Amino acid sequence: MGALFAAPRGGAAPGVVVLQEIFGMTPFLRARLPLLAGQGYAVMAPDLYHRIAPGASFDYSGTEWERAFATRNSLDDDQAVADVAATVAAMRAHPACSGRVAVVGYCLGGLLAFLSAARLDADAYVCFHGVRLETRLEEAAAIKGPLQMHFAGLDKYAPPEIVRRIKDAFRDDADVECHDYPDADHGFSREGQPVFHAEATARAHDSLFSFLDRTLKGAGHD
Repeated sequence: MGALFAAPRGGAAPGVVVLQEIFGMTPFLRARLPLLAGQGYAVMAPDLYHRIAPGASFDYSGTEWERAFATRNSLDDDQAVADVAATVAAMRAHPACSGRVAVVGYCLGGLLAFLSAARLDADAYVCFHGVRLETRLEEAAAIKGPLQMHFAGLDKYAPPEIVRRIKDAFRDDADVECHDYPDADHGFSREGQPVFHAEATARAHDSLFSFLDRTLKGAGHD
């Protein structure tokens, strides 16, 4: 399994494993690495399609959209979570990592971050507009470690009634925090795409960095 990697200068840093959308190793995914490395994190993004479409990167429209959905539907989610576990272990063993590791996922990766929170031993988890979470809520009770979730109010893949079900599963869990963006759509942080929502992205990044600083560095974000 291949992976992208980036690290800040200045010695070992906490690690972040970033999980792809259904569109694979896209420019958006690649841009997460300098974004997070710039905040002081070592970053690794595994190629979760390595068994079925190694290195694939699909566009967000037309036949590429259809190919992305077909590829995602060929993915074994349980095997993908095992690949996330291997990536977390690889990150922890990397000399650029100081030991603590978070898993951050978008879309498909959001679902896998959610499942990882239930099954793995990373130090924190973040789910951006995860898809199909409502089909795996039986795993909610097994969530271990802090979990942050981000929901877009216009997301047709996770509409408000689905989001309510997800939130209800964590109503009494102090380790789970949810952030809502009523005017944003699925994939709202894709810079340069029509769906991009600058204000929601700025708020989401501020929440993300504060969460990572708190859970991985033990400090607040400036």
